[in-house]
Amino acid sequence: MPTLAAMITFLITALVIILIPGPSVVFAIGRTLALGRSSGLVTVVANAMGTSVWVVGTAFGLYGLVSALPWLLEVIKIGGVVYLGYLGYKTVRGASKQHANIMSSSDAKKPLGQIFREGFFVGLSNPKTAVFFTAVLPQFINPAGNFVIQFLLLGMIFEVVGVLSDAMYVLAAAAVRDWILNEPKRLQTIVTVGGFMILGVSVWLLVNMLTGH
Repeated sequence: MPTLAAMITFLITALVIILIPGPSVVFAIGRTLALGRSSGLVTVVANAMGTSVWVVGTAFGLYGLVSALPWLLEVIKIGGVVYLGYLGYKTVRGASKQHANIMSSSDAKKPLGQIFREGFFVGLSNPKTAVFFTAVLPQFINPAGNFVIQFLLLGMIFEVVGVLSDAMYVLAAAAVRDWILNEPKRLQTIVTVGGFMILGVSVWLLVNMLTGH
């Protein structure tokens, strides 16, 4: 099993990454603003089911590679730190575009079945999801434990936290629709702060790797 320190670090990392609006959150908020709270919540559940495919597939796929090449886990961890740094930088650079992205995802009313299918595909095709599960999550795997069980456990925690976080975004968007849409700078500030938080997490993980913690 992952160590307690690794679990705490993972929860903090997951929260920072999840709370920053990415493609899935933007899509869910857009659905909420255009179609209402129910459509937004359906999108959140569908997205989680789409990303869960990556959890299971990556767990078993990486297990085979790491078993054959033990050093690969360390290489993946280094890649994860680099990716988090890039994600933080990209988030800060793109903060000013988040309002436009949300508005562009709003469109005419659609049946819930179609909204579910689209939400599932957004989760399945989100490149951030694939990179997170292949490069970032393995950072917290205890080499002495069962790789697959640890991966699935951490993946499940990530999914639960993600659903709760995205649902809060949807409920907040439904409650403060006019406040969000009337002042783009408010959303830009929130996203910018979040981007710097991701950069901070990447530095933190790098220091832990270099010091052996």
